[in-house]
Amino acid sequence: MLTLAILGTLVVGWLLGGRLTRFEKAGIRLILLPVVAMALQLLLQLLKGETYYRWAGLILLDSYALLFTFLLLNRHLQKSTLLLFLGSVCNLLVIMANGFRMPVSAQAGTRLSAAGFASLAAGEIPMYTLAGDKTRLLFLGDMLYIPVPGFRGFASIGDCLLAAGFMFLLMAVMAPKRGPRWLKTG
Repeated sequence: MLTLAILGTLVVGWLLGGRLTRFEKAGIRLILLPVVAMALQLLLQLLKGETYYRWAGLILLDSYALLFTFLLLNRHLQKSTLLLFLGSVCNLLVIMANGFRMPVSAQAGTRLSAAGFASLAAGEIPMYTLAGDKTRLLFLGDMLYIPVPGFRGFASIGDCLLAAGFMFLLMAVMAPKRGPRWLKTG
């Protein structure tokens, strides 16, 4: 979902006269922090079984610490940092409450193939688990199905907030010449 939000924002930004070359005007500090945070989460997706459980807490907490540091350093972009902070907190809370795995609602899980659903139910998909009776904070879990052609996946409330935060952040970076002021300011 975040990839779609970023790509869509880039297109809208360019159509409104924005350019990524205006990066310095936004005053963003330590842009590599969220990049490293995302790289850590990608690394975590490669871990299987007991190795995942051994490292998941440490890697996820480090990832979120980097992201929160980035947000603190860039709090001058108020809308962006507020939305990114809220989305991150929502996701971190539900993940921590469920053994460092994002719960996927059974209803959303039925959109998977039979093999995909079986893998999710068996706990074979790193970072995700099928929601059940013992799932905590399910309302913050992956409950929304995103049926976009070429991309099918799930999203949580936190993911939606993160997508909105990235939208405002990219608009602040691109500084489009046209469009409403509320959209152009981070």
